[in-house]
Amino acid sequence: MKAIQTQLQINRVTIKKDDSISFSATTPELTDEELTAFRKISKLLVNALFEAESGSSGVLKIKAPISGKSSSSRLRAVLFVLWKQRGEPENDFEIFYKLKMEKFIDIVKGKLE
Repeated sequence: MKAIQTQLQINRVTIKKDDSISFSATTPELTDEELTAFRKISKLLVNALFEAESGSSGVLKIKAPISGKSSSSRLRAVLFVLWKQRGEPENDFEIFYKLKMEKFIDIVKGKLE
């Protein structure tokens, strides 16, 4: 089984009566392969390792940054605020969203060779 390396955001640490700790942590968004790796070690006793960047081989590196929302979710939320600020609630947001996304897509397509 491969080792797993990722960034974690520790959300809560609880000190137990016997001076051991429990904690909850959040990872960045994971791919199916990465989710499967975590499911395989679920409820197993594991070793936690903090190692320098030039450490061992055979490590699954999860490089996505930790954030609350995906980039697409953030863009949708920002477009919703823009739609509200422009005072267009009489127009359907879904139509507004699709039109704006098509404009963004056309801009990127225009930059392709």
